[in-house]
Amino acid sequence: MTGPVSPRILAAVDLLAPRPRERLLEIGCGTGQAIQAVIARQPTAAVVAIDRSDTAVARARIVNAAAITAGRVSIARGDIEHGPVAPGGFDRVFAVRVNSFWTRPGLALRHVARSLRPGGEIWIIYDEPAARIVETIRSSLQAFGMPDGRTEERPGALAIVAGRRGQAVINFRFGRLV
Repeated sequence: MTGPVSPRILAAVDLLAPRPRERLLEIGCGTGQAIQAVIARQPTAAVVAIDRSDTAVARARIVNAAAITAGRVSIARGDIEHGPVAPGGFDRVFAVRVNSFWTRPGLALRHVARSLRPGGEIWIIYDEPAARIVETIRSSLQAFGMPDGRTEERPGALAIVAGRRGQAVINFRFGRLV
């Protein structure tokens, strides 16, 4: 690892629990700390990451240079609201504190749903979710044809889980990360 990873990001990656040989897409990678933590935790995972900021992308590439050279990581400037994101290739898509999923969910969810392979998941992770965020995302999931959503709670975590029959499974996780 290059430099310390924040406890908030480490907690988010622990919640995500990357799996062996999993293909992940991170939306809003910032300076690349979550990528760094994913690869450290699960070296056989592959991560494609996007961020709107040229500065963040440049820093994320420096932080994850060894994983990029090894072919485990790819980082590009991109915007989930406008695409493009490769369709159907990711086991899971994740984002840590990316507000587009509740401020403009229709724009973000459209591209995310297309980026998942059948049975894939999306994990939207927040450290302190507000009730309005949960309700907005729940309504958006219903509007996207996922009416069977449910909420699961545990100490420090709230998950909104919904799926599209015969399509990708969408799993939103919210956790109070300490």
